[in-house]
Amino acid sequence: MSQQPRPESRISSLENRASTIEAQIVEMSKDTAEELKAIRQDIKNLDEGITASYKSIGDTFLAFGSDLEIVKQDVATIKATMATKDDIARLEDLIKQLLPPKSGE
Repeated sequence: MSQQPRPESRISSLENRASTIEAQIVEMSKDTAEELKAIRQDIKNLDEGITASYKSIGDTFLAFGSDLEIVKQDVATIKATMATKDDIARLEDLIKQLLPPKSGE
């Protein structure tokens, strides 16, 4: 016949098991809290990095847009000051009028 442990021993054993389980839960809770804190910090760092990248990209677009406007203005100025073919033909006619005719013409 097997003998059952006395109630005091069984209660002591249950208390030890409960204590071990509770300690494991506390440790897991602390570990999880630390990991969540690290994850939050990583997310914050990523957010700051992405925000800085967006600002840099925005600044680049603004600078490019400003440069593009300057180029457009330069092109418009060049177009405005360029002589057209008609202008060149009229200049050639005026020069011919001012120059004495070549001998033999």
